[in-house]
Amino acid sequence: MNYRKQGYSLQKHWRELFTFFSTIVTACVAFIFSGQPGTAFWFTVLLTIILSILTLYFILQEKDFHFLALDNYADKENWFGSGKFEFDKTNKAYLIADTDAGFIFSKCLLWKDYSLRGNFKILNKHLGVILRATDLSNYIMLQITKSSIRPHVRANGGWIPFEIDVTGLTFEKEIKDGKWYEFEFIVKGELVEIRIFNADGMLINKSWKITNGRVSVPVYENEDEGRKSPTHFLDIIVSYDYGAIGFRNGHGERALVKDLLIKSINKQ
Repeated sequence: MNYRKQGYSLQKHWRELFTFFSTIVTACVAFIFSGQPGTAFWFTVLLTIILSILTLYFILQEKDFHFLALDNYADKENWFGSGKFEFDKTNKAYLIADTDAGFIFSKCLLWKDYSLRGNFKILNKHLGVILRATDLSNYIMLQITKSSIRPHVRANGGWIPFEIDVTGLTFEKEIKDGKWYEFEFIVKGELVEIRIFNADGMLINKSWKITNGRVSVPVYENEDEGRKSPTHFLDIIVSYDYGAIGFRNGHGERALVKDLLIKSINKQ
C-alpha cells in the first residue's frame, strides 16, 4: 500500500472524516445523557460506521488524482514507452535516460486540464517533461535545462523547438547537477503555468501558450544526427487538447524523478 497516497486522500477529504467522527460523538453523548439508548441507538452507530467505511473506501479509490512515489519497482506499472525508465535503488527514484520516444503514464491519457507536481534531479544535461501526450509521437515537451525551460512540440514524430529568445522562460538561478528541485506544471486550455522551485524559493513562475493548428515540421536525412540541415518542411495540422504526462531524455540526457502528483483540474 502507498501510504503517502492514502495520506493525501485523507488530507483532501478531512471534512468527510470530521462529519463521520462528529456523528459518532453525537450519538455517544446522546447515549450518556439518555441512559437508555435502546436498539435504535446501536443501530444508528452501526449504520454510521458502515456507511462511513464505504465512503472512505470510494474516496481512496477516486480517479481525479494519481500520486506516484516512484520509490519501488512496482511503480512502473501503467507506464509505457521505449528506452530506460527504471527504479534507482540508491536514490529511491526513477531514472529516465536513453529514450528518444519517451515514457507516458497511461492512466491520465484522456485527461485535458490537470496539474503535475514532482521532484527531479538532473544528472546530465536536461530533463524532458511530457504533457498532453496522445501517443509517443505527438505531445508537448517542456525541457528543463540548467538555465531555462525549452518547450518542444512533437508532431508525428518530428520536433519543433521554441527558443528562449522567443519564450523568455529563463530561471533566476541556474540549476545544478546532482541536486533535487521541484517542478509544477498546470495545463489549462492552451496555457501552461510553469514553476520550478529550489530549497530557497521559486526559480521561475511564468506561462507558455501551447501551439495548435498548422505547424511546419522540419525533415532531416538519417545521416544528419545533429539535425542542423533540414531537407524540407512538412505542414501538419496538430491539436494538443488532451493527453498524458510523461518524461523523455535522449542523446546522453539523464535525470531522476520521484513523488509525482497529478490532479485533474476539472474535478477539483
